[in-house]
Amino acid sequence: MPELRLATFNCENLMMRCDFRRAGIPDARQQLTDVDTATVAAQVDAVFNVLSEDDRTLTAQALAATEADVCALQEVENLVTLTAFDTRYVARWAGSAFGGRVLHEGNDTRGIDVGLLSRVPVVFQRSHARRTYGSLEVMPPRGQSVNDLAFRRDCLEVDIAVKGRALTLFVCHFKSMHGGRLRTRDVRRAEAQAVRRIIGERFADPAGEEWIILGDFNDYREVDGVALDDSGLDPLLDDGFAVDLASQAIADPLDRWTHHFAEDDIYGALDHMFLSPRLAVLNPAPDIRIVRAGSPYHAARYAGPRFPGIGWMEPKASDHCPMVATLKFEGRAFPA
Repeated sequence: MPELRLATFNCENLMMRCDFRRAGIPDARQQLTDVDTATVAAQVDAVFNVLSEDDRTLTAQALAATEADVCALQEVENLVTLTAFDTRYVARWAGSAFGGRVLHEGNDTRGIDVGLLSRVPVVFQRSHARRTYGSLEVMPPRGQSVNDLAFRRDCLEVDIAVKGRALTLFVCHFKSMHGGRLRTRDVRRAEAQAVRRIIGERFADPAGEEWIILGDFNDYREVDGVALDDSGLDPLLDDGFAVDLASQAIADPLDRWTHHFAEDDIYGALDHMFLSPRLAVLNPAPDIRIVRAGSPYHAARYAGPRFPGIGWMEPKASDHCPMVATLKFEGRAFPA
């Protein structure tokens, strides 16, 4: 049975905003999905110094510490940035670049997208950024119409292959809590319903197939073991449609957090891996870990070692911690 070490990580504003014309890259904005061309790829380093050296070094260290085969990423500006980060920073700390890179332009007004780094073959990829509530038959949140886009960023659908067997991933980054968790909950609930519809389109029997929804969902179903009944993630979990891997595999509820909100001193599990029921059965006791060595010191609940250079608030790897798990799967024969 194939085995995969899979991570998810919100890199926090992995951007390289600059004047591409001054760097000698004509029309780079039109080439963001074609970074393997000699014109762009050869000049990536020329514009990469706009990224924070300290923060991005720590981000790469945290990602390398997962030792993942595949990592789903959130808050990446574009494919050029992802390529430069992989080849210049991740390669330094992990020993080599991932090499496989996927990113499609999404809907976020700040230009932050979801993406994927992979050491195993990516055999299928599809963006759902342009799907509307109407096309997915999802009731829009109040104030929105059926013609509005269902995702604040994207739901990136990717198939990866290990030993000739394919597994499907759905990489997400749901609406933030900016404006208040309860006031924004219905948008995340609609996004969760949209993801569920997409999985239903892909698989006639979702419960009997193997797939994973992962990413930053900007919501939680519990805080320190106290269950909440107002989560925007309920459509994915309430009736057993998917299984929350961390809740199943990490016994101590105080050890499930991936994010510390300093203002209210809340340690929340915003980053998740949701497994299909079939895949959960195949992984009753998976090896799962949350890498917190890149967390700033204000996240005082973590008392373990930190990477050199971490500060009280900054520098840091991210405001999120990467989560990584080793999973077994049967998958589908590839090519099908």
